[in-house]
Amino acid sequence: MSAVFKKIIREHKLSSRLIPVFTLAPELELACARVADFIGEKFMGEGEPLVKEMLDTAIAEFKRTRKTGNPHIAFMQGLFSHAHRLYARRYIARDGERYHVWPTMLEPVTAFEARHTGLTTEMVEERCPEVVTKRSVAFQLAARALTGENFRLYFEDYDVAHTFPDSEAVEG
Repeated sequence: MSAVFKKIIREHKLSSRLIPVFTLAPELELACARVADFIGEKFMGEGEPLVKEMLDTAIAEFKRTRKTGNPHIAFMQGLFSHAHRLYARRYIARDGERYHVWPTMLEPVTAFEARHTGLTTEMVEERCPEVVTKRSVAFQLAARALTGENFRLYFEDYDVAHTFPDSEAVEG
């Protein structure tokens, strides 16, 4: 388990809620750690760190389908359903009047933060210029986080497109 993921679990008291998930599907712990290592703890979602929002949704989907469906797949769908928020706002490192913008999905947010370690990072209410769909961004993040059979299950049979009525470009 990565240090970033451990810190997020500890700070947001997610351990007891994640234990049933990782007991059923231990490989999802690696996926969650990879997502946490990619996004980090500072990138904000709607009101909380994006990673926390993603984990909360994943846990809720897991619980919702635990007795009636495939909770393993539901967890993955919930985890990646907020990936489009990586494009919703810009993440910058301010250097006085100059600022550096995180190149969305080209490098991990944590690598961007490490490169600009002495600068103040913040979210800016400006949408990324790329035209993306929720589905394509979910697949981009899933490809970074999932391995082998889990990615096949997510991609072929249970992809996030089943939960979105359309796959149109995300509006800002």
